[in-house]
Amino acid sequence: MPASPAKQDIVTLTAENLHGVPHGEVVVFTRDTDGPGASSILFNTLGLPDEMTDEQFHALDPAHLKAVYGADAIWLNGPRRALMDAATAEFLDEGRVSDVGGIPMRTVGRVHVPDLDLFLSVQRPPYTELTVDRNTDWLFKGRQDVHELIAPSGAVYVMQSMSRHVAPTLEIEQLPTLGQRLKLPQGWQYRVRTLEDDLVVPARGDAHIVFDEFENNYQRHT
Repeated sequence: MPASPAKQDIVTLTAENLHGVPHGEVVVFTRDTDGPGASSILFNTLGLPDEMTDEQFHALDPAHLKAVYGADAIWLNGPRRALMDAATAEFLDEGRVSDVGGIPMRTVGRVHVPDLDLFLSVQRPPYTELTVDRNTDWLFKGRQDVHELIAPSGAVYVMQSMSRHVAPTLEIEQLPTLGQRLKLPQGWQYRVRTLEDDLVVPARGDAHIVFDEFENNYQRHT
């Protein structure tokens, strides 16, 4: 796994008009020397001018990518649809665009998972908080609907992207009734609310995220 980047290797970029934009992420895992966990580097298409199609993402070959990166495992996170309206993010490698299996992507961050085999199982562990190392601001504009999970602790997570991996025909228009389909653990809630004002969801070093069983991705904001 590459060493932590120097500050001069990091650039901050902003992308707008993202709501509904198709995107995908390739996560390259390297196992820990001790224990079942693994570290990873994340490549993502979000904010690039050339929109990725679902067909392009489905055509990615994990075995080929594993060989290219000398990885222990590859996770194809997508295809997805962005739910934020705009994003400001720090990118690694000076924002350089890499060819990842024929799709332009940038290096967006790193994440550690405590148990790689569990994470890569057929069902991602839903409703379990993970920490992603990144600096980002997601902007959700006022008078728009946001879709949130509320944990038993009272923590609130807003959906930052919708997945079409588990449910390939899932549409943003279906999210208001998604709660009827979720198998929420005891004490968890799903809600849809209309923002009165703009909502900015920041991450400074640590972004705390959870997935539901459809692999929709939520970031904690309170």
